[in-house]
Amino acid sequence: IVAWLALGLLGLVRSRHLPYVSRVLFPAGGAVGLTLAAVAVAAIGAPPQAIVLPLGLPDLPFHLRIDALSAFFLALLGATGAAVSVYSAGYFRASDGAAPGLVCLEYHAFLAAMALVLVADDAYVFMVAWETMALASYFLVTTEHRIPEIRRAGFLYLTIAHVGAIAILLCFGVLQGGSGDYTFEAMRAIALPGAWPSVAFFLALMGFGAKAGHRQTTPGATLARAAGVERLVLTHLDSSINAVDP
Repeated sequence: IVAWLALGLLGLVRSRHLPYVSRVLFPAGGAVGLTLAAVAVAAIGAPPQAIVLPLGLPDLPFHLRIDALSAFFLALLGATGAAVSVYSAGYFRASDGAAPGLVCLEYHAFLAAMALVLVADDAYVFMVAWETMALASYFLVTTEHRIPEIRRAGFLYLTIAHVGAIAILLCFGVLQGGSGDYTFEAMRAIALPGAWPSVAFFLALMGFGAKAGHRQTTPGATLARAAGVERLVLTHLDSSINAVDP
């Protein structure tokens, strides 16, 4: 995650230098993806590991967790990200929109946010990563912002993404069951009564489905669909929903 963010920031150093961005930074991002895939594959058979980072708000630190499931999708993200990085080098080089270094920042921030979504272990860090991914994806969608149709498509995407984010927030509110604890571990231990499990499911379906159903044509959007981010997030919540009493 840190390596992808660093590569993105390096794109601002020489933001309009095409060879530097397309021949150095994007291939380096692909190498980071391959490294992530290799490490994630090795972690699939390892015991789950969790860590609490002193980031975020005073009473809401970042809870991160990697297990076999998240490691599998991290491997998928790393491998797919490597392939898309190679393609992106040529795709954005031919673009007449934003400076290539700025696109490099947006793209690698998108990858880093996606990886953070996969290892998030509480609702707060999840929403931070999810919204960062949505905003980075919006800027990627509107790279060629001089075209009115693309600006309209970007606005539509951002609107749908934030409507979905509201549904996800409501879903987390249901899953925490009034306990006030928004870690996924606490949510898995909550037994929701009555129809609340179904309410949580449909809110999740609405939230993640809104993003999955919007068609985009940039490499970043292709990566989001290929990596199955929305389905992964649903799987993160699956054990929470399955843990409730019928």
